[in-house]
Amino acid sequence: MHEEPFNLIIGPGAPGSPGGPVPAVPVDFNGIAVSTIAASANPMNPSQGAFSNKRSPVSVRFKFPETWIWDILDTSEDGVAKLTKTVPDTITSWVISGFSLNPEYGLALSTDPAKVRVFRPFFISLNLPYSVKRGESVVVPVNVFNYLDQEVTTNVTLHNPAGWFSFASGAEKKSKREVETSRTKIITVGPNSAGSADFLIKPEKIGYMEVKATATSSMAGDGVSRKLLVKPEGITQYKTKGVLLDLRDKREFKKDVELAIPDDIVPDSAMIEVSAVGDLLGSALDNLDKLIRQPYGCGEQNMLNFVPNIVILDYLKNSKQLTKNIESKALAYLDMGYQRELTYKHDDNSYSAFGKSDESGSTWLTAFVAKSFKQAKKFTNIEDSAIIEPLRWIASKQNENGSFSEVGHVSHKAMQGGGSGGLALTAYVLTAFVESLDMTNEFKENIDKTVKYLEDQIAKGSADVYSTAVAAYALGLADLPSKEKAFQLMESKAINDGDLKHWENEKEKDAKEEKKKYSWEEDISNAINVEITAYAMLSYLQRNMTAEAIPILKWLLSQQNSHGGFASTQDTVVALGAIGKLAKELSGNGKDLTIKFNYPPGGSTELKVNDENSLLYQKAELPSRKVRQVSIDAKGTGFAVVQISYRYNVNKKGAVPAFKLNIQTDDSSTKDHLLLNICASYTAGKESNMAVMEVTLPSGFTIDEDGIKALRVTPRVKKVETKEENTLVVLYFDKVTTEDVCVPVSAYKTFRVAKQKPVPVTVYDYYDTTKKATDFYVPKPSSICDICEGDDCKNCDNDV
Repeated sequence: MHEEPFNLIIGPGAPGSPGGPVPAVPVDFNGIAVSTIAASANPMNPSQGAFSNKRSPVSVRFKFPETWIWDILDTSEDGVAKLTKTVPDTITSWVISGFSLNPEYGLALSTDPAKVRVFRPFFISLNLPYSVKRGESVVVPVNVFNYLDQEVTTNVTLHNPAGWFSFASGAEKKSKREVETSRTKIITVGPNSAGSADFLIKPEKIGYMEVKATATSSMAGDGVSRKLLVKPEGITQYKTKGVLLDLRDKREFKKDVELAIPDDIVPDSAMIEVSAVGDLLGSALDNLDKLIRQPYGCGEQNMLNFVPNIVILDYLKNSKQLTKNIESKALAYLDMGYQRELTYKHDDNSYSAFGKSDESGSTWLTAFVAKSFKQAKKFTNIEDSAIIEPLRWIASKQNENGSFSEVGHVSHKAMQGGGSGGLALTAYVLTAFVESLDMTNEFKENIDKTVKYLEDQIAKGSADVYSTAVAAYALGLADLPSKEKAFQLMESKAINDGDLKHWENEKEKDAKEEKKKYSWEEDISNAINVEITAYAMLSYLQRNMTAEAIPILKWLLSQQNSHGGFASTQDTVVALGAIGKLAKELSGNGKDLTIKFNYPPGGSTELKVNDENSLLYQKAELPSRKVRQVSIDAKGTGFAVVQISYRYNVNKKGAVPAFKLNIQTDDSSTKDHLLLNICASYTAGKESNMAVMEVTLPSGFTIDEDGIKALRVTPRVKKVETKEENTLVVLYFDKVTTEDVCVPVSAYKTFRVAKQKPVPVTVYDYYDTTKKATDFYVPKPSSICDICEGDDCKNCDNDV
């Protein structure tokens, strides 16, 4: 298929032009017209999908975007703008609409969008599942569409040059060492008809597999290439080792990093990547849309689309590194997060995790939103009322003794401070009030009462470490003398480990020792510990203790994931805020580092960081999956953040499960319809924080849309999402208790896949992801004979 350019003309009543354009109905501000541009004198040939007397190689189509043009045009003096584009490879109709802005006439919208129809008289298509697991068998149907006025006999070929998969053994069986690089089937398709050639394959390698098919004949031809994700068996574990390279006072750095990859992982599932960036926020900047691996579909989690952009904009602006491209990207996320957060607002101007479906607003979340909106106000248009009205709601809930209690559902229990009587929540609310002081003095009395309560509690000296850290930061933000008492109390609970410094929630220390029994669960950081340590670092920076904060920074960076975030939402928001403030102190020129990552046997990868590329997040995958130790050898000047990120799969249910999972396949399930009943209960206490259940469907299955409706009205289920093309179901619970909560999950087989591997169901505490449970299930067994057709079934009783 030749690439067909076309003209898009914007102008007052812009007319269509000869040669098959799609004219638009003129609108008040502009018309939109489309005209094709001939790409060649003879576009109809075998390689382009038309007539010829001989076969020739086909052109393979591979560009299939879901959306296409999103451009801003300036019109000429006569009000006309012209845009020339090449259509993608998709056989479809593109709908083109637009709007205009004019200083005199304002905004105008197109009322009748134009259409661009991309068509060819002979073409093929591939219909693939979102993913399959290695070793499963899947049918790849190559659909052939013939809109010519005569019958076409065509050779349909599925190509396998890299040996990604093996074919079914319907043909003569190949030896294990011999890779069948292609297989061809001959079909005849009548005029204005469609046909199909099915290929039964078994993926043998992990990763994105190219599925390339061609159809050739003496009359027409076409080719299509798509990617199919082949996953390893089991469940994926993600690990990251982060290191701060500080060569400001020395010229060389060496460190050996051990990769804790167990011996019994799923074969070939390990993947190791090294990265380096010359900015403390570099990895976050590169991943603003995916800072954490958890879903974020509630009012508090949505703020992850919001707050980090404030940190990025503030830091880059102050360090004079803000580019137009970064600014527009961050502002777009900021505006999107702001608009989405408003959907979680109650009529009384409070906010809660699931909006009006919750009985009441949340004290903590409302304070979080008001504080964040105030911080964002200098970058985007946020009305004062969007900040002050939520604060008024909070002020109305203050207790007589000056404290604040959570009037809504407690999603983030650590904020309640355990035995500290809500000290952490009260301190957090104080930060929101203090942030508003340059807008209004309306809450001065509330602030005074809050401070008195905090000072009384700190004087007792019995507050837990989380409450102490938040209170120390809040009193420091208010710049009160009592901040020193809180700071000293916090400092007395610090943990020093070589050149690292951090704080831990007391309740987690015993659990941490227990987890060390399980090799694949070690090094898991509790999100609460990251949050505590980040608040502590903020207190250090309030006192201009930059040098003393470096050991804390090193510990935080050691806990960061490969996307620049951390385990959950609050730890990511607070930690990025703290790192951003320290980054302002450390920004500047003078970076010139050469970083070598050495690994056995004799392998090496080199990355260079300097002033010109300091914001560039550089990464490289190590060629060997068997590496278990990487040596970092850096020379030069300045500082950089280095990460060694790795992942692998395990066929284990998980260590020290904090939940009980029971997965039952209903008796009414068939090979084509799956009905699960999944029950979960909490075993690590009376109830969890907000919990999330992720249900992975077997390869070839997609969720039943009617079943989604049933899930949404299931008691205690607050929200339902689907991901990965409806093959992953995410359920949110405000809490899980010691009593079972059960959910039905219904799915249908929409792709022909056999010999499916076990798939996981995981439930976890959103604010403490170390508390989780995983179990596996399999659908009703489906054999090769159930999905094959024709010659592929000759040996279907044998494996593929």
